[in-house]
Amino acid sequence: MTMTVKEFSGRMPSGLWASAEEAARALSRSKKVIIATHIDADGISAGAIASKALDRKGVEAEVRFLKKLDEDAISVLAKARRDIVWYTDLGSGSVSKLGETRTVISDHHVPDVSTGSGEKTGQARLFDFSPVLHVNPQLHGISGATDLSGAGATLLVALALDARNADLSHLGVLGGVGDLQDHRTRRLEGLNREIAALAVSAGVLEVVQDIRLFGRETRPVHKMLEYSSDPFLPGITSDEQAAISFLLGHGIELKDGDTWRTWAMLTQEEKDTVIDALREHLTRKSRRPDTILRLTGEVYVLKGEATGSPLRDAKEFATLLNACGRHGRGEVGLEICKGDREGMLQEGLALLRDHRSALSQAISLAKDLGVTRMRNIQYFDAGADIEETIVGTVAGMLLGEAGSDRSAPMVAFADSLECGDEPKAKASARGTQDLVSKGMDLSAAMRRAAETVGGVGGGHNIAAGATIPMSRKDDFLGELDRIVEEQLTSRARREG
Repeated sequence: MTMTVKEFSGRMPSGLWASAEEAARALSRSKKVIIATHIDADGISAGAIASKALDRKGVEAEVRFLKKLDEDAISVLAKARRDIVWYTDLGSGSVSKLGETRTVISDHHVPDVSTGSGEKTGQARLFDFSPVLHVNPQLHGISGATDLSGAGATLLVALALDARNADLSHLGVLGGVGDLQDHRTRRLEGLNREIAALAVSAGVLEVVQDIRLFGRETRPVHKMLEYSSDPFLPGITSDEQAAISFLLGHGIELKDGDTWRTWAMLTQEEKDTVIDALREHLTRKSRRPDTILRLTGEVYVLKGEATGSPLRDAKEFATLLNACGRHGRGEVGLEICKGDREGMLQEGLALLRDHRSALSQAISLAKDLGVTRMRNIQYFDAGADIEETIVGTVAGMLLGEAGSDRSAPMVAFADSLECGDEPKAKASARGTQDLVSKGMDLSAAMRRAAETVGGVGGGHNIAAGATIPMSRKDDFLGELDRIVEEQLTSRARREG
């Protein structure tokens, strides 16, 4: 069954669609627009949707990439003298600081409290007396953490601009996957799910029930198992020879001639054999049923991409975009999203190789530094030796390694390049789905701990970040440790 944009719009709160239509009207009347977007996969996907939609409308647009939206960035954008600044995957937390610049925001983060809330009426036009047109699911009672990403919110505006932009809906899916919105239930939920259905109808996406390990398209099967961290495979994760032996022991040929076989190259019968064997392995290792369930779920295949390409699987595509953004080349990821499969794709693949090399070196350094365990959290401090843009990824990789302590979230510090009156530190935290199921919410914990030391923080329940004064690291850690304990014991008391 196909879905039209009209049917799609009818499946969301009318106030949310009305906000997208109002933003679209303002943008279509503009001649020059600046698109300011975040540097991660969600932000790059959102920026590409906005850029492509304005290209089609004949509106001149310039894209700028921001690690964060602070007062200096806002000032620079305001002085650029464009008809509108369109913030994608950014802006909601800074509405009160945007001044009188005509602005569109398509975002999913928690809005600035001064903007009020629209969920009571659903129909209310919140900014009748403001230059800001705000498209955000949170203003209409919809979760921006699980139900709609920044790219998804931006897609709503693009669809309101022109129904033909349904062919960009796979980028909305890409943003949601890049922002881990399919992580909790192993599939996209809420409006993300409607976007996926629209993408299927547009012929740009296929939704498949399959193994959810990273590297289905590009990694040799044994490497896919070796690097698995969600779920962690005891006795296989981080052990290449064990992964090879496991596959051979179940009759899986590892090579086709001289070529290592990827998951995508296996027959369905071979895939079923491996999945059943992994379930049995996890059961023998006394893994929890919900952990075993995490082996499989929905995966999102971009139909226009070649088998074996890192762009075919949404998880791998998102990783390539993160590599571009984290290494200061967001424009490369943007052009790949917009369709460049030649020069920019080659640059993107080179950035991905560099990204993996940088992560490998950073992991070794973090291990040398050592991890300090507190009561409820663990941390390492990389200082200036690991870039702030990748230190969170390193924290997650350490947590996923064999022999790691997965009973507490990993917090990583790196020196921030942010200028100010005093030096700042970037703190990144990563947890496990098991900890989240026990009540841990790193987004709330990092935000509260950062605020107690004069910093800012937020993110997702399983992955979050903060920027704090460098001199207050110990105070921050103490407060974070207390908050995480509070979260975990509170859930335990309720269930007891």
